[in-house]
Amino acid sequence: MTIFRTLIGAGAAVAALALAAAPSQAQTVEKSVKVAPGGLYEIVFNPADSTLLVAAVGPRGENSAAVARLNADLTPGVPITLGENGVYGLGFNNRTQTLYGTATRTGALVAIDVRGGRVAAQITDGDNDSAHVREVVVDEARNKAYVTIVGGDAGDSSRPNQVWVVDGATNALERKIDATVGGLTGAALDATGNRLFVTGMSSGDVGVIDLATGQTAARWPTQSDRPTNVAYDARGGRLFVASQGSGDLTVMNAADGSVIKKVPTGEGALSVAYDAGKDRIYVANRQAGTVTVVNGADYAVLANLQTGTYPQTIAVDPQSHAVYVTNKARGLPRNAPAGTPVPVDPAGDTVTLIRP
Repeated sequence: MTIFRTLIGAGAAVAALALAAAPSQAQTVEKSVKVAPGGLYEIVFNPADSTLLVAAVGPRGENSAAVARLNADLTPGVPITLGENGVYGLGFNNRTQTLYGTATRTGALVAIDVRGGRVAAQITDGDNDSAHVREVVVDEARNKAYVTIVGGDAGDSSRPNQVWVVDGATNALERKIDATVGGLTGAALDATGNRLFVTGMSSGDVGVIDLATGQTAARWPTQSDRPTNVAYDARGGRLFVASQGSGDLTVMNAADGSVIKKVPTGEGALSVAYDAGKDRIYVANRQAGTVTVVNGADYAVLANLQTGTYPQTIAVDPQSHAVYVTNKARGLPRNAPAGTPVPVDPAGDTVTLIRP
């Protein structure tokens, strides 16, 4: 909360009211809705029809996975049924209306024809049928999908950190790029520079991959603990990194990796999104149960919004500037005895709409 000095006179009172109103420019939560079949992970926005596509793996063991569809106002649409082949991470090609999902349990990338509502292909690595596929980013102009494969610590050849390059025209694995970071997780694309920025969760840095050569051009320390996801600001030449361990946002220069600003956001800062039109950064803090709104001009925190139990990922409508957040539910521990009832969690398995 902003604290103002005592102001005297009518003009000063008006000025104080204007200052007090400034935080209202930050987004506010409009509503949250439950999304079937639950087990929510990543979310993307489809600008072709202003709908949302949500990875929903369903309750453990029920084989009811789907890609849920929601309209912009969060009313439900027709889901894309996946059965036992649930996907977690999502990347979307608006030009081809192809959704890519990481089927982490089976080590496959699933290509989904959104218009037809069907699985078009499953892409795997014949040399590694247990690849830990995680994130997908798409280069629409080149019709490529880049998939992060989580490996071990940097230099661990037994568990390599890799990026799959998938040809969108053929839905085939074109090549694999070895990344030198440790614990590769998130990725962001500089399409103009043909670079991929990747986060090393165990090595604490951001790797810069030259996609033309497949070489790691640089590794930049984030000065944070467990950097997990990254977003790229093409116009401003900045990187925004969310770090789970330190619960913060790191703003970095995308030219040389220098740290511009560190902003504490909340426990378990997991994912990050950027709205270039509003110059605002959004960080989902999983353990804190909040989404932090940061002003991109001066890095002031505009709001910390309670969205749900475990905020997971964020999608932005670049036209309306509406922001959508998936919130995972509390579940059973992995060692829970068979038949243990799943806890009721009203604030979990929801999507939250944040309006400007």
